[in-house]
This record gives sequence, C-alpha cells and structure tokens, in this order.
Amino acid sequence: MINSFINIIKWPVALFMMWSLPASLLLLWNFITTQQYSIQNIPPILIGLVGYFFLWLLIFKRPELGSYLTTLEHECTHALFAILTGHSIKGMRVTSHNGGTVLYEGAGGNWLITIAPYFFPTITVMLLSVRLFIEQNYWLEVAIGGSIAFHITSSYLETHGAQTDLQRVGKFFSVCFLPTTNILTYTIIGTYLQLGWPGIKSASVFLSIEIASYTVQSYHYIYSFATK
Repeated sequence: MINSFINIIKWPVALFMMWSLPASLLLLWNFITTQQYSIQNIPPILIGLVGYFFLWLLIFKRPELGSYLTTLEHECTHALFAILTGHSIKGMRVTSHNGGTVLYEGAGGNWLITIAPYFFPTITVMLLSVRLFIEQNYWLEVAIGGSIAFHITSSYLETHGAQTDLQRVGKFFSVCFLPTTNILTYTIIGTYLQLGWPGIKSASVFLSIEIASYTVQSYHYIYSFATK
C-alpha cells in the first residue's frame, strides 16, 4: 500500500521539485547572504565543514581509505528509508571496493528507498537528533559540520551516470528531483542550526510564497498568450 502510493506520486513530486528550484535557490541565497562571520567568530560548524573538506582532499578522497564508510552510510540510508516505508530489513552487505546491498522484504520497494542516499545526510540527522537532547556543544557542532561535508563529498563521488540507483529511478527523474532536494536539505539544516524551529517555519513560509508568486505570474503569462 505504501509502496503503491509512493510510486504513484513519483512524477508529480519530481515535477514539483523541478518547479520549486528557483524558489529553493533564492532561499539558499538569502540564507548565505544573512550570515555574518569573522575571523574572530568562526562558528564550529564551519570549522568542521572546512576541516573535513581538507581531510577529504588530503586523505579520504583515496578510494582505499574513504570507500567503506561512504558505502556504509549509503546502505544505511537505503535501510532507513526501507524501514520508514514499511519494510523489514533482511540483511546488509558493505565492501570497500565493490559497493554494497541492502535486502528487505517487499516486492520491488519504491523509488524513495533507491534515491534517498543522494539527498538525505543520515549521519548529520543522527547528530542533529543528539543535539535535541543536550545543550549546545562545541565539538558536536564541529562534528555536524564535518558530517555535512562528508555527505557532500560522498554525493559528489556517487552521483554519476553509471550509478545503478540513478539508472533504476531514471536519469531524467534524478535531474528533476535531486538539485532541489539537496538545496533544501542543506538550507533547512543550516537554518535550523542558526534559528531553530522558528527559522524552519519562516523558511517554509518564504518558500511557499515564492512558489505561489511565480506560479501565478506564469499562469497569467500563459493565459495572456493563449487569449491573444
């Protein structure tokens, strides 16, 4: 039942995400331009973010060092979304050089399970869950920043035309769906870390208003053109 519903809404969701891309970019731009950092006041999340990027370039970019953890996080994300959509996990296989697989009950699964690792930063979400229950901690913030950089670099390596997951859901679908979902994911995480739940609410309102605005403008343009 859940699989059927998710598979039915696949293309409506993809087209909505593609339509929402301009508003998502504007939301990200507004978030970036409101940041006020200085050398004397660098937030720990930024230290973790930049620090991991340097470590990745120097160390973890090498396949023999970074592949296993990347594959493990990737397969855990598949497993998480399988569980969230009503499947039970039967097994998991993770290797350093030959990828990995997740076995779950349920005929065929659904496209959300397949594409989840390419937009959902599982380690970051786990750390954010910890942050809900403890006071703001410097090293936890550094770890969150590092986890974001980890997911960005992992997605960079995993997102390519030969990737079987993307072939399975369809390359055109991936192009429609992934840019907006990634922009929204990182913008929402940054907004939450800075402003908490009120920031998420404000961002949602901003996004809704922008999408509605250019949707109405597009309708009027098409209507005017069609009735000439």
